[in-house]
Amino acid sequence: MPAIWALSDLHLSTSGSKPMDVFGEHWDHHDQQMARNWDAVVAADDIVLTPGDFSWATKPADVAGDFAWLAQRPGHKILVKGNHDHWWSGSATKLAGMLPPRTHALKKTACSINGVGFFGARGGDFAPQTKYGDTRTQLDIDQWLDREEHELRLSIAALDKADADAGRPRGLRICLFHYPPIPPAQSRSRFTPIIVDAGATWCIYGHLHGKELGAAKVEGTFEGVTYRCTSCDQVGFAPLLVQRSE
Repeated sequence: MPAIWALSDLHLSTSGSKPMDVFGEHWDHHDQQMARNWDAVVAADDIVLTPGDFSWATKPADVAGDFAWLAQRPGHKILVKGNHDHWWSGSATKLAGMLPPRTHALKKTACSINGVGFFGARGGDFAPQTKYGDTRTQLDIDQWLDREEHELRLSIAALDKADADAGRPRGLRICLFHYPPIPPAQSRSRFTPIIVDAGATWCIYGHLHGKELGAAKVEGTFEGVTYRCTSCDQVGFAPLLVQRSE
């Protein structure tokens, strides 16, 4: 089995239209930092999970440069959609045609690589973010989460079907989320029983940035699933090792 790594929220803008150093000096040329760190540890057959906010591009036509950056990096790559991935639109066929070789984008779908199954969803906030001027009601949030739960179940069903069609037993499974899948300072959510029942060992998420995240950054092992935030600034702009090669 190849090694599995995770590095989320790359926030690429190879066109230079959205520099990230406005968020601090540690973001200066962060794409170059990530490229060096990625290339130093990821082998050709390894797998890298990048759950959301891959690119600042707003249209499919604008994301080509960022995909070229990704294509230069070794390994298989697996994406889920983040809240800033506005380039991600259209049919699954159109999306697949945009992706570099050995890159998978999960939305109501799943994939299996070397016997490891991957499923996931974008997720969302569990309550309105009033400090950011969020005008949504709790009903709006709940309806959003209903949709995300439905898409998570479709992703799991797709993986179950793929395993059944291939006649293979359930092996190692990893769940990808963009938003934290657990509310701040808690260990359960509407999503966690689904992730447990699906047989996941890990749940990798992103979305969070900054030095003082407090209770929002929920990490640890709950009911047999290890949750970890891998936003690039949270892991030193370097892929985090999830599973060693065997």
